[in-house]
Amino acid sequence: MTKPSDGYLRALSLKDATLLVIGSIIGSGVFFTPQQIALQTDSRVAQIGVWILGGVIALCGALTYAELGALFPKAGGVYVFLREAYGGLFGFLYGWAVILVIAPGAIAWVAAKFAEQISHSVVALEPTSQRVLAAATILLLTALNVRGVKWGSAVQNVFTAGKLAAILVLVAAGLAYAGDPLPPVDAAAVPPPAHGPIAGFLAAMVPVLFSYGGWQNGTYVAAEVKDPLKNVPRSMILGTLVVVATYVSLNVAFARLLEPGAMAESGTFATRAAEAALGSVGGTLVAAGILVSVFGICAAMLLTNPRVAQAVGEDGNFFEAFGKLHPRFKTPALAIGVLGAWSATLVFFMAQVNELLNSIVFADWLFFALVAGSLFVFRRKRPDAPRPYVCPGYPVVPLVFLVLASAMVVNTIVNSPSWTSRILGMGVVASGVPVYALFRMRTRRAS
Repeated sequence: MTKPSDGYLRALSLKDATLLVIGSIIGSGVFFTPQQIALQTDSRVAQIGVWILGGVIALCGALTYAELGALFPKAGGVYVFLREAYGGLFGFLYGWAVILVIAPGAIAWVAAKFAEQISHSVVALEPTSQRVLAAATILLLTALNVRGVKWGSAVQNVFTAGKLAAILVLVAAGLAYAGDPLPPVDAAAVPPPAHGPIAGFLAAMVPVLFSYGGWQNGTYVAAEVKDPLKNVPRSMILGTLVVVATYVSLNVAFARLLEPGAMAESGTFATRAAEAALGSVGGTLVAAGILVSVFGICAAMLLTNPRVAQAVGEDGNFFEAFGKLHPRFKTPALAIGVLGAWSATLVFFMAQVNELLNSIVFADWLFFALVAGSLFVFRRKRPDAPRPYVCPGYPVVPLVFLVLASAMVVNTIVNSPSWTSRILGMGVVASGVPVYALFRMRTRRAS
C-alpha cells in the first residue's frame, strides 16, 4: 500500500526551496537584534564580528543538516532524523514540542507582531482588533497552504523577495552614506555595556544565533522538492549563505550610519538610520520591511511545520488522520488546518504564549544538538548508505555545531527567569512521553 507521504507533489524548485530557507530565517529581528547587541558591546568591530561568527556557526548547522536532508529526503525532516538515529520516542518528542508549543506559539507571536506593526505604521487599531487581525492573517495563510504547496510557496516567495529588496536598498544607501555616524540623541541615557569585552561578545552571540535559526525548515518539505537529493542540501546551503551576506552587510550599513550608542539607545534605531540615509522615505522603507518580513516568516512557518505533524501521524504515533494528504491538493490539510486554528487561538493568550516560548526555547537547541549527533550515528551505523551530499570538514563541522548547540541548551536553562519557567519547559517536553506510550499501545493493539 502506498504511504500518504508518497503522494506529495514534487512541485518546489531549487529557487522555491532556497527562498523558503531564507524566508524561514529572516524575520523582523534583523531590524531589532542589533540594539540587543549594542547593549552588550560598544565596539563596532565586535558588533559586526558577532554576525560573522554567528554566520559561520549557522553555516556549520546548515552543512550538517544538508547531508541528513539528502540522506532522508522525506517529509518531516528533523523528526525523521531523530527517529532513525535514536528511535521513535525521540522523534515523537520533537514532533510533540513542535505541534503543541514551538510552531503554534511562534506563529501566534509573529502574527501578533504583524498586526502590531500594521497598527503602528498603517492604521491605528485597538488591542482586540489587533488580535483579530493577527488571527485572520493566520487563517488566511492556513487556507492558502491547504490549497496547495505551490500556493503557499508563491506567497512566501513574494514576501521573501520583498524583504530582501527592502534590506538591499537600505544596505546600498548605508554603504553610500558619506557623513559621520549619528550619535545618540541623549548620550547620558545610554547604559554602558553590561559586561566586559569578551563576556559582552559571548552574550551578544545569543540573540544572533536565534536570528540565524530556521535553515532546518528546508528539510520539512523535502518530499515536495524536485530532485531532492541535490536540491535539498543546495537550498539549505545557498539560503544560509544569502542570509549571512544579508545580515553582515546590513550591520555594516548600520555601523556607517549610527554610532554604537545610537543603536543601543532605542528600538527604533533602524528607522533613524534609514532616515539618515534616505530621508523621510527611509522610515517608510523600514516599516514596510518589518511588515513583509513578519508576514513572510509567518507564511514560511505555516508552510513547513505541518509536514512534521503529518510525518508523526503517518507513523501511527499521533492521530492517523494527521498523516493523510488531501486527495486533490496533496497537502497535509488536516495538519495545516489544526495547526493554523491552534495558532490563531493562541493569539488571544499572548502572555501565556510568551511564557511558554521562553520556557521551552532550550528544547529547540536540545534537538539541534541531537540532530548534529545523529550525523555521527549514521556515519557509524550506515557507512555504506548512498550519500549524494557529504558534509565538508567532517567531523569538525558537525562537532562545532554540536558543542555550540549543547552550550546553548545549558545557557538557556541556567539563565531562565525562574525555576518555574525551567520546570514548565521541561514538563511540556516530558508530557510527550505518556502520549507516545498511549499511541504506541493503540498501534500495537490495532496490529
